[in-house]
Amino acid sequence: MQIKRAIEVWEKGMDGAFVATWPVADTISPVFLLQLFAAEQQRPDPDMLLGYFLSPDKLAALQPYVAEQLDASRYDFILTAFGLPSQRAQDAADAQESPPFD
Repeated sequence: MQIKRAIEVWEKGMDGAFVATWPVADTISPVFLLQLFAAEQQRPDPDMLLGYFLSPDKLAALQPYVAEQLDASRYDFILTAFGLPSQRAQDAADAQESPPFD
């Protein structure tokens, strides 16, 4: 399965409501994303499957890959991913088939 990336759009602030999900172009490279967010990772995320809050500098770097205008003065944004790489999908399926305890 191919990983699809999206930008979650939220109203500003901690109590902001969810507004929309905007797609990120499939041409974005996981290597580019890994480099962009490496300093924020507490554990390695080479497939970039975790969610990341987008600061203004990250928004500027991602803007070429998103058709909608990323306006940090209006919204908060989170980079997210849907789907799993094929090997991880198989590993997850295998894990579900075996009992959790011996």
